[in-house]
Amino acid sequence: MSAPSKGQGGKREPGGGKSPVRLGSAQIGRGFAAAAAGWLIPGLGHWVVGARRKALVFFAVVTATITTGFALHGNLSVVDPRTPFISRLQVVTNLAMGPIEPVMRAALYGSLVYRGDEAFVPGPHRQALERRRTRAFSTWSAFGTTYLLTAGLLNILLLLDAWDIAIGRKPKD
Repeated sequence: MSAPSKGQGGKREPGGGKSPVRLGSAQIGRGFAAAAAGWLIPGLGHWVVGARRKALVFFAVVTATITTGFALHGNLSVVDPRTPFISRLQVVTNLAMGPIEPVMRAALYGSLVYRGDEAFVPGPHRQALERRRTRAFSTWSAFGTTYLLTAGLLNILLLLDAWDIAIGRKPKD
């Protein structure tokens, strides 16, 4: 039988599991601050908690992934009424890239269009959807879209990692 682990893991319970750890308000505040910083600029959450080398690497990786997706004519997702659940998840994944997402959406389509249902879309948004549709016919568009979704998913993982470091669940290194 192994000895109970030390640290924030809590006491070992009879089933081999650990008892839940209660977080203080300061820990939760640090966690939210790190996650918010990481959403604003990918990698900034790690910079805030002191993992500077990781922060620079993560910034470079997420930025390169977004740039590659943009260069390959990737499309940002819109809510499609034919597949509402999965398309909403894709929009949330795009939004996880941070404030750059609405900037990219405006640059690509000329409008902040998030719905793909043309029956309920006014004039400027309809033109944006047409630009999006035209962009989708590019040879590399599917690959670019995959890169953009990957950047959002990667940033979600980085936000969770920065949270864990900030609350003390995981070491910086």
